[in-house]
Amino acid sequence: MSKAYRILAVLLLTFALFITTSENNEVFAKGKKASWFKKTTRTIKRNIKKGVKKTRRAFVKAGANLTNAIMDSAVKAKSKITGKKAKKTWVKGHYKKGNKRHTKSHFRKVSKQGKRSSGGSSSAGSNAGAVTGQPLPPAQDPVLPNF
Repeated sequence: MSKAYRILAVLLLTFALFITTSENNEVFAKGKKASWFKKTTRTIKRNIKKGVKKTRRAFVKAGANLTNAIMDSAVKAKSKITGKKAKKTWVKGHYKKGNKRHTKSHFRKVSKQGKRSSGGSSSAGSNAGAVTGQPLPPAQDPVLPNF
């Protein structure tokens, strides 16, 4: 019987060692290091992509600058010929900060900041109530309910 126990003990020990080594192999397989060649090729690819992106952006910006100069001179010439102020202005194509997409150049309406809808007298009238010295309404505590 002792021989059967020895064989059983050896089988149990080998089985335990087999299980522990297979788990270690799986753990090591997940944390496998990349070779130097692979790391270098990744870095080179990444740098090439960055360079291509910067070059493309530079070409797009140069084209937008050129188009902007042409369109601005055309808008200025039209306003000189007609003698009227331009109603539209040309917005140059640009990359917004934080936005990776290019906004195309386009016309934008010129805002009329100088004009008021009802004139200057109404704005003076609204300020006149505060200046005349009329008493303020009674102050209410925001904690108390309104009845």
